[in-house]
Amino acid sequence: MAPLALLAALGWSAPAAAVPTPRPAGSAARATAHAGPGHASRWESAETLRTAAESFVRAHLPSGAAQAGVRLHAGLLPARFPRCAAGQLHASAFGNPSPYGPQTVQLACDAPQAWSVYLPVTVDWPQQVVVASHALAPGHALSPSDLQIVQRDRASLPPGALQSESQAEGRVLRLGVAAGQSITDSMLAGPRLIHYGQAVSLIAEGDGVRLVALGIALQDGSEGQTVLVRNAQSGKVVSGVVDSRGDVVAALLH
Repeated sequence: MAPLALLAALGWSAPAAAVPTPRPAGSAARATAHAGPGHASRWESAETLRTAAESFVRAHLPSGAAQAGVRLHAGLLPARFPRCAAGQLHASAFGNPSPYGPQTVQLACDAPQAWSVYLPVTVDWPQQVVVASHALAPGHALSPSDLQIVQRDRASLPPGALQSESQAEGRVLRLGVAAGQSITDSMLAGPRLIHYGQAVSLIAEGDGVRLVALGIALQDGSEGQTVLVRNAQSGKVVSGVVDSRGDVVAALLH
């Protein structure tokens, strides 16, 4: 008896033939596209775009930035973009950026497919600055022990921040500063040229007349500061401005 007839007599059914699982249309093509050598060239590389943005920013930094250790960090690209033809990728500044700190660069491709992307770039420019080594009160004459040199990002510095201790030593604080605070030129008066009780030349000027008398300083004073001085002869107290020689110049009253 044939095998199939024997199985039927015993009440068994013949096994079903194996049917291959159908593949979705186009899947082979997609697999080939992903695996093919030309797939990687379809998209512009993130490194190329990042380098283009960083190079543009660096080219527009002030002179000396390259020697100052500028570090540029382009942000992450938000999406993939078709590869741009040679010479068709252009960078430009978005808005009116400061050369320091965060800014945005626009990258635009003209061909073969036009697209553009805005890429944030961070500029870190370390600079040597003078800071207070401890809290200091107004009127304090600065000495080397009051100061220290640190590196700070240029974008975070206040205008007029001093870069050398010699710019601050001997000068007088106009206001109090906290430990670690940057010392700026506007915070400081010149060195004290006169001191309380010191004999000074009291000069009165006006209408082509110049009178000089002996005076006694009633305050410490730096160049440009207004101080009180007692006329040693008349005993009258007048106010005047300390000049670069340490004399006190007052207006001649009529």
